[in-house]
Amino acid sequence: MSEQIIESSVADWLRQHPAELVSISAETALIDIVKTLLEHDSRDAYVVENNQVKGHLSFNKLLNHLFSHDRPVHSHRQLFARVAAATAGELMDPHFAYCREDEKINQILHRQLQCDVCDLVVLAADNAPVGVIKLTEVVRESLR
Repeated sequence: MSEQIIESSVADWLRQHPAELVSISAETALIDIVKTLLEHDSRDAYVVENNQVKGHLSFNKLLNHLFSHDRPVHSHRQLFARVAAATAGELMDPHFAYCREDEKINQILHRQLQCDVCDLVVLAADNAPVGVIKLTEVVRESLR
């Protein structure tokens, strides 16, 4: 990977590679979240309320719920999701990976890979979302 890329700050990266954060409300239905992720070619959505990130949803987690009726083994949560109308607020993980603008790309890559997050939300000092670091874009730039 290019030394220039890994030593860049997250703030510099966002200026050079602006990307749209896929944000949804807690009331968004499961099928609508999946459609939104597909429309944005993204694998991560964040539940945002009052300009604060409240939780994270991964594409794989959503697909596990969406196709739970076709799977031979179900978790309690998946069975509950089949009975109740699953919404983002019910399915989101309130504990999620994020980064700050003053961090370096090399500091956040490990976190991003370890947490299996393709689109890592960037939070300002007041915890408002200010952007997203797309792992695919970091890889694309590093291969140039």
